[in-house]
Amino acid sequence: MLRLAAAEYRRLGAGRLAHLSKSSLSLSNRRFIHSSRHRNDNFKQQEKQTQYDDYEGVEPQVSRYAMGATMVFIGGLSYYAYSEYRHTFAKYLPWSFGGASADALSEADRQVKKEARRQRRLRAKMVPASSMTPLEQVNWAWTHPGLYVTGSNEYGLIDPLNPGSGVGFKAAVPGLEGKLLRSAAFATTHASAVDSDGHLYQWGTGFAGTGVPHRPVCTLKDSSIRSLAASSDYVALSDSKSRIRVLPANCSGTASKVPIDIPFEPRLGWRENVVSLSAGEDHIAVTTDYGHVYTCSLGDRGNDRGQLAHNGGGDQIKPFVLGRISSNQKFSSAVCGDRHTLFLTSNGEVYGCGANDFGQLAMGNYNESNTTVGKLTPLHKLWKDGRFEAGNAFAERVAAGSATSYIHVRNGDGLVLMACGRGIDGQLGSGALVHMQGSPVVVESLSNKHEFNASTKTLKPLGIRSLSASGDHAVVVCDNQTNVELDKSGASVEKAPVYGYDVFVWGSNRDGQCIPDRRHRFAAPAHPTPLYKTIGVNKGNNDDMDQVPLRLQAAPKQWVCQSSFVDPATERGSGSASHSGPKHLVEQVFVAGPSVTAAYLKKIN
Repeated sequence: MLRLAAAEYRRLGAGRLAHLSKSSLSLSNRRFIHSSRHRNDNFKQQEKQTQYDDYEGVEPQVSRYAMGATMVFIGGLSYYAYSEYRHTFAKYLPWSFGGASADALSEADRQVKKEARRQRRLRAKMVPASSMTPLEQVNWAWTHPGLYVTGSNEYGLIDPLNPGSGVGFKAAVPGLEGKLLRSAAFATTHASAVDSDGHLYQWGTGFAGTGVPHRPVCTLKDSSIRSLAASSDYVALSDSKSRIRVLPANCSGTASKVPIDIPFEPRLGWRENVVSLSAGEDHIAVTTDYGHVYTCSLGDRGNDRGQLAHNGGGDQIKPFVLGRISSNQKFSSAVCGDRHTLFLTSNGEVYGCGANDFGQLAMGNYNESNTTVGKLTPLHKLWKDGRFEAGNAFAERVAAGSATSYIHVRNGDGLVLMACGRGIDGQLGSGALVHMQGSPVVVESLSNKHEFNASTKTLKPLGIRSLSASGDHAVVVCDNQTNVELDKSGASVEKAPVYGYDVFVWGSNRDGQCIPDRRHRFAAPAHPTPLYKTIGVNKGNNDDMDQVPLRLQAAPKQWVCQSSFVDPATERGSGSASHSGPKHLVEQVFVAGPSVTAAYLKKIN
């Protein structure tokens, strides 16, 4: 039995070995044949490559990345053709687009184009027109009181009769034509102005309601009102009695209630008067002639970033109460950004508090420890880096945009304008577009400039008469020389040409708030165009007209007779040549608001 088993095992083992040897031989043969074929193919490929190199250049090889890029390009081109021309070919196709018929889509397109044409006609119609040349724009400003606004009409700030009618407007606010103003203020959705008689007007969709056509409504009559400031929900009033009051912005287009009195804690001293008022989104700052600054919260977010400088949290702040800032410094002014506040002392130092997300408090590079500054803190980077000589420079003026700060510094016999904070829309004015700027940069176009005084034969530093910033842009009126002399007779308004103050704007221009054209932003100061367009002027044979400056100039201070004011409807004056009647001391003022820039003739006396 054992012998039979061993024989069977030897027989099966031998067969297995024979099978494996045949398989190995077959596999080696196949590998040899494959390698031979592979060598032959490589030889043929090299021969073919050599032929291409010798006669036709390198054979092109398509990369998978190139194929992918080509597919993306073809897809983008197809989408563009589909989006632009789908309605043209819709009537030839058996299906509709997006569940709507081609006729319906074509009708919608026609309505959109019709509305665009209407907006263009409306914008062109609303631009103030005059037969006066640009050389006479100062005379035009003296004789055309009113509020002239450039920018966005999305919230009805320019033309409340057509709210939401687009951007790029340049117009006179209806209902305020021919009125001398004392102050005007703009927030995002509402605006306000007070005339020389103390009539307070409010308008905008934040006041009357979204999409409601309306005219500016007189909500208060008080001849003591002197200045206005607008927060997101309120209008703050300062009057000749050193009272601070607020009115709600949303009054549904009707006359508002009695304004709310804001008390001072502690109370103002004997004969202490308010000299300035400024407002952020939800807070206000008031400066007195005693060198004190009072700040106040107007809502739940009024001190969420420490912008009141009271060294405490929001729970310790009483809303609608003006609290005095504890400091040994005497302040000459205080201005508010959206969430930060700047303070200028009488000796030229600058302090700040509040939000520092974009470097608007000049604390240097961004870090978590300086994003919020809850107490009064010097602007560290303003005097460092060896920019100014120690003890030879001091600040003369401060201004604040939404998240940008401006400081005007006198350095010896020169004047330097500096900016820090958010600058992605060019609001720093330095020519660069940066998200954050923690160290002040110089606005070169308005710094270290001089002009020659022919009467004294000396050079005079070119100063700044006014600087207003709001939102993401700024407007400056320079203090350059003019040929205007005060004339109490009121006859100077008829003399031409009269040269005024140069006006510069820079920053965001997406809504035409700087210059109504297609440029999205101005990274450096630029000259805006005049407030009106000339009609009926022949420039062909007049050498003076060939040199007409198309840049805007502000009207200097001058006495103007009321009989010289022109009726905006007829473009005619009273026709009186005797210059009799009341005379007003006026000056043209420019202010910046969110997405708008405004100009008005301010009554000074």
